[in-house]
Amino acid sequence: MANRKAQHAKRLKKIADQILNNDSKSYWRYIKSYTGNSFQNIADGPVYDKKKNLCTEKLEKIKIWTNHFSELAKDTTGNSRCADKWENLISSDCDYYPECESTIVWSDITDALADTPNNKAPGADGVPSEIWKL
Repeated sequence: MANRKAQHAKRLKKIADQILNNDSKSYWRYIKSYTGNSFQNIADGPVYDKKKNLCTEKLEKIKIWTNHFSELAKDTTGNSRCADKWENLISSDCDYYPECESTIVWSDITDALADTPNNKAPGADGVPSEIWKL
């Protein structure tokens, strides 16, 4: 048990040194080795085209994603340029939270990270919360 704690402390010190010395390459190499296969790039997977055909070729996938996001970016209603439309949707009697105006400080970030649960599935970036807590 004591040996495991010592090894863990040694790993944490090594990671801290890598961060402090701006050795991001070694730091990310460690994260990849620690997280294993869960760190794979999710963008490398197959995608469906508009006709529901499965595409795996890189250039074809790029075209599909380009078309998809181009369609999303189109303003078919004209509402995005009309301020009146949006002003009418926003209630003027909504609650105001002054804490949203304050500057975020490093301790806010570290407190939020400390509150995240361990042993949960990583987010879209593939990095488990345990890594962020280092």
